[in-house]
Amino acid sequence: MKAHQIHLRDNEKLKSTITSVIIVILASAMLALSTAVFLNPCELYAGGVTGIAQIILHTVGVIAHGSGGWNDYIGYLGILNFIFLLPFDILAWVKLSKKYAIYTLISSVVQSIVLAFSAPLINLGIFRDAQGEYNILACVVVAAVIGGACNGLLMRRGATSGGFITLCQYLNLKKGKSVGSINLVVSTAIMLLGATVNYFSQVDSNIAIGAAISTALYTLICFTLDNVVIDLVNTIYNKVKMEIITEKGELVTNALLEKFQHGITITKGYGAYSHNEKWILNAVINNYESNYYIKEIKQIDPDCFISVLPCMGTVGNFRIRTIDK
Repeated sequence: MKAHQIHLRDNEKLKSTITSVIIVILASAMLALSTAVFLNPCELYAGGVTGIAQIILHTVGVIAHGSGGWNDYIGYLGILNFIFLLPFDILAWVKLSKKYAIYTLISSVVQSIVLAFSAPLINLGIFRDAQGEYNILACVVVAAVIGGACNGLLMRRGATSGGFITLCQYLNLKKGKSVGSINLVVSTAIMLLGATVNYFSQVDSNIAIGAAISTALYTLICFTLDNVVIDLVNTIYNKVKMEIITEKGELVTNALLEKFQHGITITKGYGAYSHNEKWILNAVINNYESNYYIKEIKQIDPDCFISVLPCMGTVGNFRIRTIDK
């Protein structure tokens, strides 16, 4: 029986791994396509490493060929993107987790391949009017929604799109630094650099000021909406309070403490109808863990009662495992 259970668990783990890899590949491809199709044509910038690579290529194009030089170098975006992502992938492998690093490396490779062959997509013309002008706001909104959803899916699967997100994870988990503050610094730097490049790419100084301000505002909108969508899709940081009422409290408690990382508070009571002794177990857990808890509890006591409530915050020792070992 035990051998059969181990075999089933191995099969479930294999299926979960295959599903995760497929999701990482598809989400990474869509993330890169959102940049190629909606941001590159408008000369706007994605977040993180990809945004820095875009700014560098845009700058080289402006210096070499003037304001129209962006298109001549966009084909190098994939190569430059991978070169910049690689050190962060190595950081993940050495300092964080092997599984996280492998998934993130897969994401980096897929993104870079898509971006490397994305040059023809810059003339695809989605959201372009009869005069050939782009509806920049529409491009920004669609790119941010797709990008945020894809990043959220990657995080739910124990991966990221790489780059500064990996650095944020490391500084947060190992050094206690705020992820939000690091993201704010990086996003602000990209916004200001992008605005500066667009300013110097214009011949007319009056147009240049308007171009710089527009770039900064649209980039701000893109980053803000992207983070909102990430929070909606990725619930890994959300907490819930789980209450379990069971007559097999000792068995349930021992199983949960053995397999999971959170503490449990125990209260004993009596059922109003049955008058049987009940164990009331309370635990605050990460939202994504709730299904695993329920499955484990139901295997021990199918007749138990479980309630799950949102938890707005915690004070004290609460462990968050954001990276699967």
